[in-house]
Amino acid sequence: MKIYVQKLFQPFYELPANLPSSYLRSYVFTNYAFLLCGILHFTGIFIFSFVGVKILALYNIASVVIWAFAIFFNFKGYIKTSFALANIEIMIHAWLCTLIIGWNAGWHFYIAGVPLLIFLTPWPLGGKLILSAINSGLYLLLFYSLQYFTPSISIEPTTINAFNYLNIFFICFVFSYFAYHYRAAVIRAENDLIQEHRKTEEALIERDKVLVHLNEELAEAAGYVKNMLPQPINEGAVRTDWRFIPSTALGGDAFGYHWIDNNHFAIYLLDVSGHGVGAALLSVSVMNVLRSQTLPNTDFKKPEQVLEALNITFPGEENNDMFFTMWYGVYKKSTRELSYASGGHPPALLLSNSTTDNSKAILLRTPNYIIGGMAEATYEKKDCLVGDRNTLYIFSDGVYEVEKSDGSMWRFQEFADFMNKVETDGQSILDSLFSYAKKIGNSEKFEDDFTIIEVAFG
Repeated sequence: MKIYVQKLFQPFYELPANLPSSYLRSYVFTNYAFLLCGILHFTGIFIFSFVGVKILALYNIASVVIWAFAIFFNFKGYIKTSFALANIEIMIHAWLCTLIIGWNAGWHFYIAGVPLLIFLTPWPLGGKLILSAINSGLYLLLFYSLQYFTPSISIEPTTINAFNYLNIFFICFVFSYFAYHYRAAVIRAENDLIQEHRKTEEALIERDKVLVHLNEELAEAAGYVKNMLPQPINEGAVRTDWRFIPSTALGGDAFGYHWIDNNHFAIYLLDVSGHGVGAALLSVSVMNVLRSQTLPNTDFKKPEQVLEALNITFPGEENNDMFFTMWYGVYKKSTRELSYASGGHPPALLLSNSTTDNSKAILLRTPNYIIGGMAEATYEKKDCLVGDRNTLYIFSDGVYEVEKSDGSMWRFQEFADFMNKVETDGQSILDSLFSYAKKIGNSEKFEDDFTIIEVAFG
C-alpha cells in the first residue's frame, strides 16, 4: 500500500523540465496546497447546500474547476499562472462569502493568510511585495466596506459562529499542513543534495585514483622514452650533447645518433604533430626502425632514402592523421663530409668556433615534404664539408618558437643570431640557450617540446 501511495504522489515531486531546480520546494508545496484547497472546496459544496446557501454551493463547484486548472498548470511548470488562478479564486470566494453571509463568518481570514504563503515562493522580492500589497489592500477594503454590511442571506448566529470557528480551524490546519509539506520538500531536497554530493565525492575520489594510475603509467612511459635516448658522447671524433624538455609528460619529439659503421655516424631528430600518448608512440616507432635499421631496401648512409622509406612506412592516414618533420644526417669521418636531408623540419645550424666577427651560422636544410603527408613524395639530399672547429645543432621548432613577455614570438633569425654570438659565462651553450629561452618567455614551461642536439666534430 505504501509503495502504491508513493507512486501515486510521485508526480508531485517530479520537477517539470521548464523549471530550474530552485523551484522544487515551491513546486511541491503548491501541488499539495492546491490539492488540499480543491478538496476543501469540494466539501464546501455539501456544507453550503446543507445550510441552504445554494448560490455559494454553485460557486464552490466553479471553485473546484478553478483549482483543478491550477493543479494542471502547476504540473506543467506554469507556477505563476497556477498561483494567479488560486489567488483570484481565494479573493473572489472570500468577497462573495462576506457579501452574502456576512463578515462574522470568517471567510476574510483566507485573504489575510495568502501573503504569508506568497513568501514561500522563489519569486523576486518585488513581485512578492506587490502581490502581498494587493491582498492586504483587498482585506482592508472588505474590512471597511463589509464589516458592518447587512448580508444578503440571513443565517442563524449559531451557524455563523460555526463557520467562523471552522474557518479559523481550517486556516490553522492549512498553514500547519502547508508548513509540514514545505518542510518535507526541504528535507527531501536536502537529502537529494546530500546524496548527489556524496556521489560527486565518490566520483572525484575514483577520478583521482584513475588520474594517479594514469600519471604513473605516463611517467613510466616517459621514462621509457627517455631511456631510448642516447647518452652524450664526451670524447672521440664526434662528441655530442643534448637537452630534451617535453612540454607534457609525453611529447612528440625524439632524436638519436649512432655509428652505422666505423666510418659513418648517423644523426636524426623528428617532431611529431601534436603531443601526448599518440605522438609519443609514433616517435618511438620511428626511433626503433632507425636504431634497428629495419626499413626495407634502404641504405641508412643515404639520408634521402631514409626519409623516403619513412614516408612510405608511416603514412599519416594510418596514424590518426599524424605526420612528422625530420632532419637526418650522416657524417663520413674519413672525408669529413656531412650528407643530410630534411622533411619539413627547421634547418640545422653549422657553427664555426672561430672568434672572428664575420663568422656566421650555415643553414642546413633541403626543401622536402613532411613525412607521412604525401605518399608519392620524393626526397633529395645535400652535402657539405665539416671543419675541425665546426659544431652542428639540430633542433625542433619548440626551441625558438617562444612567446615573449610582450606577446611577440622569438623569430628563427633571432635564435640563429643568438647561437652565433652566444656568451656562455662558463655555462654550456645549450644551458645558456635554455636559460635565455625561459627568460624571454618569462616562464619555466614551454608551449612545445624543447629539443636540441649539439654535435662537435674533432
